[in-house]
Amino acid sequence: MEINDLICELLEEPVTQEDNGIEFTSRSVELIHEIAEMCNEIPIVQKTKKQAEGYAEGLSAEQVYMDMLVKIVEAPTAIHMKMSAKMLIPIISRKLKERGL
Repeated sequence: MEINDLICELLEEPVTQEDNGIEFTSRSVELIHEIAEMCNEIPIVQKTKKQAEGYAEGLSAEQVYMDMLVKIVEAPTAIHMKMSAKMLIPIISRKLKERGL
C-alpha cells in the first residue's frame, strides 16, 4: 500500500473520545509506526527532523496529532497538506514508542 493510502486509512480511524480527547486505537498506533518508517526515507523529512523535534518538544503524541489535523485542514495547497502529515507522523510515532506503544 502507498504512503498516502495509509495516511488516509489512519485519518479514518476513530480517535476522538466523547470529551473530544484523543485516544489512539491499536490499529492507529500500528499505522502510525508503519507510516513513520516510510516517511523517514523521504529526504525533506530527514533534513527537517531536528527542527520538527524542537517543535514537538513538550508536546504529547496526541497534541502533535491534533496539530497535524489542523495543519492538514488549513493547508494552502495539496503538497502542504500531504507533507504536514509526512513530517509529523514520525514524531507521533517516536512519542508513542517512548510510552511503550
